[in-house]
Amino acid sequence: MRHLHFYLFGFTAFVTACQPVTPTIVNSKATPAITVAAEAQTDIYLVVSTVTKTADSAAGSGSGTEAGSGASDRSEETAIAAIPTTPPVQPTPVQPVRVQPPFRPKAMIGLASIILLRDLGIANMIRQEGPIEIWQYRFAECVVDFFFYPASQGSSQLIIKNWDMRSAVIGGRVNEGKCLAAMDQQHQKLIAGS
Repeated sequence: MRHLHFYLFGFTAFVTACQPVTPTIVNSKATPAITVAAEAQTDIYLVVSTVTKTADSAAGSGSGTEAGSGASDRSEETAIAAIPTTPPVQPTPVQPVRVQPPFRPKAMIGLASIILLRDLGIANMIRQEGPIEIWQYRFAECVVDFFFYPASQGSSQLIIKNWDMRSAVIGGRVNEGKCLAAMDQQHQKLIAGS
């Protein structure tokens, strides 16, 4: 059975490279044959022809058989079925996965609040201390503060001038790697959702 599949695939490839072929009806005493023919070089049809054998019911009844030969076998053609095969599957190009760069709080220095809002989301707490605005983000590993100052004297636009991280537990030691990873995870989740 496996050899038949290889034969059919090879034959299909050969036929598609050739000019269109018109299937013909074959009158034969052979076993049923399966052939593949191309039509207009774009559609491939699987053509199945079958041969049936019938025996005459009466020997020498004047049906064209020789006298005294008894029952004779004669071949009759049956209908040929043209079954369209599925078109070849075209591979779809794989789009490369675009990986966002990791979130780095140092890269936020000098940027406006809208950028931090886009990259890290809404702060857990915002407090005002004179002209300075502090945005606090709480993670399981740490607490991070971003300090906003006016962009210039008398300006209403605030930009990030500094940031700080500390342990989520008072008096505890902060693990900088885990804190940066928590901020990056929050950043990646926001970017993926947009």
